[in-house]
Amino acid sequence: MNKKGLILIFLFVVSTVGIVALSNAAVDDNKVDVTINYVPSAYIEKGYVWVEFDERFLDDNFVFGENDVVSFSFSYDVAIEAFFGAVGYGYGTPTNDWFYEDQNNWTAGYTGTDLYNTTRFVGYMDVILDGYDMGISNFDVGADKGTYQEIPIQLDIGWHYLSITAAELVSDGNHTEWFWEYSNDAKKFYVGENSDIIPPLSAVAYFNEVNVTANKLASEDLPSQGYNITDWLDNPRPVAEANFATMYSTADEGDNETIVTTSIEANFNASDTNLNLVHAAWGVVFDNVYEMGPMTYMWTVNNGEMYIANDTYEPETLTGLNIGQNYVYFTVYGFVPDDIALNYGFAAPRVVADVAIFSIWVGDLPESTGLGFGILISVSILGLAAALFVRRRK
Repeated sequence: MNKKGLILIFLFVVSTVGIVALSNAAVDDNKVDVTINYVPSAYIEKGYVWVEFDERFLDDNFVFGENDVVSFSFSYDVAIEAFFGAVGYGYGTPTNDWFYEDQNNWTAGYTGTDLYNTTRFVGYMDVILDGYDMGISNFDVGADKGTYQEIPIQLDIGWHYLSITAAELVSDGNHTEWFWEYSNDAKKFYVGENSDIIPPLSAVAYFNEVNVTANKLASEDLPSQGYNITDWLDNPRPVAEANFATMYSTADEGDNETIVTTSIEANFNASDTNLNLVHAAWGVVFDNVYEMGPMTYMWTVNNGEMYIANDTYEPETLTGLNIGQNYVYFTVYGFVPDDIALNYGFAAPRVVADVAIFSIWVGDLPESTGLGFGILISVSILGLAAALFVRRRK
């Protein structure tokens, strides 16, 4: 496959059908037609995992009105695996850089400690707009390789949040211990009836907090995305799901006498084993496809601070809510075999992400049309080579 044929494209994918929270206002009166415009991103060599939105296109407190174009772009240095190579760290095959590098015992002043210079193994990044997960699949990594994409969409009048997170698995200089490293960036913007208005202040809910629970379930026990991990036609992968009972919440605004707490719960599954690798004809592959290496997860509130789980810390209470609409994201990063490599019979290691999204309204609701029913739409950035299959849920 010609890597230049892989371009960046947005696809709307119906992911879940469910009850939508209380409408913020009358459906027709509180919606504004805008166009989301993705401008191809740029790889910038930093030497470590890094993501950052381009403030020339979108910065905090930008205001947009009816029929305006909301453009965004970001720069990054993330060790993304692209089986046929790409412009980026490791030229799209960072796992091979890590696996095949020689120890640097030839350097001047050698003291007997054989270390490696390359420690970055593989990573991934994920973009979210409000309640839309814009997960990134295979594409040719590089500023001049993407495609401008415009998507007409309706957004509520009010504040909106765009975020990007990245996670990357790295090792120590001995290539024996593994660590996750992270980066994130976020922007908020306002959508009104026109772009000349002065938006209301985005007030912080200082006395509101969120209690979070993350339940690691067996893959077949996931409520809506369960799969049999031994069936490779069922696409074993990291999965994050919002517990439906806590997906949508409303909360009173707290004060200095009363802390108001909202509880939410996520279910997830991902490989969480040792990472054992061997050589194959086209590079490094999993030694055992049922032991695909470690995973990590994080919580973010309104795209602010990341609350990252690790061996010594389990996130339990989050702060950072605003008065009005809030989004809390539970993001799992974990390993899969590269889908393109699998077509050629090679289980090349790759990291991907999955997100569970929670909506929390703090304070008084605007005039409401009452309970509504609808479809949650997941916006995905997918390569043209990606295929969508409807699979029977187990």
